Amino acid sequence: MKHKTNKSLILLLSFFWLFMACSSDDDNQRLEQLELSVHVLYPEDFEIQTAVGVRVTMVDNASGQEFEQTTDADGMATFSGLVPGTYNVQAGKLLQGEEALAVTGNEVEINLNYLDNDFNLNHTTASSVLDIRLAGSIVGNLVISQVYYSGSKTPEGSNYFFDQFFEIYNNSSEPIALDGLIISDVYGVSGLINPGSIPSPFTDDDSHVYISTAWRIPGSGEEHILEPFSSITIAQQGINHQSEEANPGSPVDLSGADWEFFVEGSTRDIDAPDVPNLEMLYHPFNTTFSLVSVFGPGTIIWRGEDIENLERAAIPDAGPDYPQVLKVPATHVIDAVEALRSEEDGNFKRIPSSLDVGFTHVSDTYTGESIIRKSTSIDGNILFIDTNNSSEDFESSSNPQPGAY
Repeated sequence: MKHKTNKSLILLLSFFWLFMACSSDDDNQRLEQLELSVHVLYPEDFEIQTAVGVRVTMVDNASGQEFEQTTDADGMATFSGLVPGTYNVQAGKLLQGEEALAVTGNEVEINLNYLDNDFNLNHTTASSVLDIRLAGSIVGNLVISQVYYSGSKTPEGSNYFFDQFFEIYNNSSEPIALDGLIISDVYGVSGLINPGSIPSPFTDDDSHVYISTAWRIPGSGEEHILEPFSSITIAQQGINHQSEEANPGSPVDLSGADWEFFVEGSTRDIDAPDVPNLEMLYHPFNTTFSLVSVFGPGTIIWRGEDIENLERAAIPDAGPDYPQVLKVPATHVIDAVEALRSEEDGNFKRIPSSLDVGFTHVSDTYTGESIIRKSTSIDGNILFIDTNNSSEDFESSSNPQPGAY
C-alpha cells in the first residue's frame, strides 16, 4: 500500500513540474518584448512622399494597451516594449495651409488616415520595417451631423423603423448650395447579424465607395442654400411619428423635415404632402420604402454630374438578375459615416479608411438612439468635429433631435 502511494505521489509531482515548466514557457513568451519601426508615406500622387509629424497608434488587441509615436523627419516611428500578438495600427494627420501646399501642390485641407485592424506582430514582422501609406480626401464644409437609424418600439412592443432621419450641417462660415447633393447608403451588412453574415466583398478597394442607393436634392444650381452653421433634416417619412396613427413610442416628429425619401409606386411608403421629395436616382434593392439598416448604415454625401456613367459592380456569387452596386470615386465624397452593429464588428467596415478610419454604433436595435457628431462652440456657433474617424467623432444619443442645430 505504501509502495503504491509513493508511486502515485511521484506521478503527481511529475505532472506538477511539467505544468510549471509549460506555464513558465508561456510566461516567457508573454513577457517577450519586440521593437517595430513604422515608415509612413503620403499618397502616391503627392509631390512629397515622406510623411513627417504623423501620429501613429498601435493598440494590442488582446490587452487593449495603447502605444503612440509621431513620425520624425524621415517619416519613421519606432515602437518598443511590444509583445507578440495582433495589433490595431492607425495613423492620421490633418494637412493644412502652407504644409498642404508644399506636400500636395494645392493649399487645401486634407484628412489623411491609415488603418489595419489585424496586424500580426512576431519576430518575422518585427525584423523588417512596416511601410504604411496614408490615404485621404479633401475636407468638405458639409458634414453628416446626426443619423437616427435604430428605430423604436411601439407601446405594444412591436418594432418601428419608419422614423429614421439624417441631419446634414453646414460646418463653415459661408453659404453652401445644396442643389445636386447626393446621399447614398453603402452596400454591405453591418455586422454578424446572423451566422451567414459576411463582410462586404469590396473592402479591398480604397479608391471607391460601393453604394446601393442614390438620392439627390433637386435644383438648378442655387435654389436651395444652406446658411452657415445650420442644418437640414432628411426623413425616411416626413410625418409626425409620435402621433397615434404612427407610433406614440417614437422619439421624433419629422413633419417639419426639409426633405424626405419617397419610393414612387410603393404601396407602403407615405408621401408627406408638406415635405418635398428627394430625386430617386438609384434604388434597386428595396422598392417598398427607403429603409436603411437598423443595425447600422454606412452613409456618404457626395456630388457627381452624371450618375448614369458610374461604373457598376456585380455582387459576387449573386445571380445574373441580382441588382448591381454603383462605384463612387472616393474623390467625389464630401463626408462619410460608418455605423456598425457593435464594437465587435469592425471587420464588417464598408467605407474605405481614406474616408472614415473608424466606426460608431448604438447599444441595440429599436432603442430610439441616434449617433451624433461631437461638437464645440466658436464665437457662439456650433462647429462639429470631423477627423474622418467615426470612432472618435461620434457618440450615441438617447434623445434624437431633428433640426436642433
